[in-house]
Amino acid sequence: DPDPEEQARNVRHLSKYIFPLQYGLPNAFGHLANKNETYRQPNFSDREYDIKLLGRCKTPKRLKDTLPLLDKLLWRHGKCGYKPLRDKICPSKVWIMPLGPLLC
Repeated sequence: DPDPEEQARNVRHLSKYIFPLQYGLPNAFGHLANKNETYRQPNFSDREYDIKLLGRCKTPKRLKDTLPLLDKLLWRHGKCGYKPLRDKICPSKVWIMPLGPLLC
């Protein structure tokens, strides 16, 4: 299990991805395009640069109640074995020979 302080830091970081508007980060709904330029959809999948520019900030009060839920989500994500789950639900129809010595 990770350190509780590190886990809390990760949860706050995740909340900046999920609730960017609450932290004043750019988001898909508030993006304004310049009329003189062709519209180019910004990539919001990686917000690390924007979060780094924001620096340290307090978690908004309205998000304090969501932090325990995000903590549980992050903890369960870390504990879930996605590959065995995928293999059980969607087994591969391709048989792969095990690597070993070849017999001639």
